[in-house]
Amino acid sequence: MVDTATLLGFAAASAALIAMPGPNVAVILATGAARGRMAALTVVLGMTLAQGLQIALVVFGLAALVSAFGWTLAIIKWAGIAYLAFLGLRALTAPPPDRDAVPLSARRLFATGAITALANPKTLAFHAAFLPLFVDPARPAGPQLALLGAMFLVIAIVLDSLWALLAGSAKGVLDRYALHRAAQKASGGMMLAAAAWLALRRAN
Repeated sequence: MVDTATLLGFAAASAALIAMPGPNVAVILATGAARGRMAALTVVLGMTLAQGLQIALVVFGLAALVSAFGWTLAIIKWAGIAYLAFLGLRALTAPPPDRDAVPLSARRLFATGAITALANPKTLAFHAAFLPLFVDPARPAGPQLALLGAMFLVIAIVLDSLWALLAGSAKGVLDRYALHRAAQKASGGMMLAAAAWLALRRAN
């Protein structure tokens, strides 16, 4: 279907792109530092689902259809930016939570990850441009795109999970009440940075 050399090149390029700090990484680190490993991993699952949907659009040839309705992409992006900015401002202004306080539900954490990924609709265009680079025109494109898309998702969830585990480990150091406020401010700042990243990319 796809030769080994091409798969290795695709894996290396994908890993380099995914590991590059951006909005997703910022949100994963912010969640892990503030709420621990499981919360950050839940966010990763939400992000992976959203990226899977975007890749599926490319694989099934819907990227061109979505691109024709640019206003929908703008709505998705700005809604996500507003949500991330809200989370960041709330973390900066809210008092430190009680250690015994009820944590955010898994549903809300999952939604945060999904919204973060969907708020960056340029990734749809990226996948539409990136995946075909590794397709052999002499073979059916559909199965190749499906394989490459699945590989990209596997690499993404592995690397994003590593970020989540690293950030969750830092929470143990920051779990003392005296340092909790500093961790909360850092979390809010990272959320705002993610929102700013996405907003600035719209102008490019």
